[in-house]
Amino acid sequence: MIKKTLRSNEGFGIIQALAGLIIVTIALSGLFLSSYYAWHNAVGNYHYRVVLLKAHQKLEQVKFVNRTNEGFTYLSGFVSGNFLIDEEDGEPIYGLIHPVIRTTHTDIVIAEYVDYDAVSVKITWRDGPEYFLNNILNRERTLILREDYFYRTDQEEEEVE
Repeated sequence: MIKKTLRSNEGFGIIQALAGLIIVTIALSGLFLSSYYAWHNAVGNYHYRVVLLKAHQKLEQVKFVNRTNEGFTYLSGFVSGNFLIDEEDGEPIYGLIHPVIRTTHTDIVIAEYVDYDAVSVKITWRDGPEYFLNNILNRERTLILREDYFYRTDQEEEEVE
């Protein structure tokens, strides 16, 4: 009797149906996660583009203020702080503009009497509020945009003194 029960095919259809249901559930879950990931990347690319344009705007403002200036790049009057990137579903997404940084360099390899100021704009942001898979997809992002301003120096006069 035990051998007959073990070799019986009764109930085999229910097992096949459950296995098929589990496979379909896993496939649909994978499809949902991949579509969510693609949507999140599309939104992230849009936010990156907005931040890139904002950083470029800041560098253009620096260029405009210093358009007739020779010898030094002025950065006074440039405000840092939060700005609106996107307002999605009533939840605003902000970016933080850090203070504009200027460093002066002299590179003898480029030219002996030429210095340049490297002006950098740094912006940090997150792609959205608390969402599903937030720890994986919503890391803090940073963009640093830099532009160099070259100017002629008179080092010959400094060497004589």
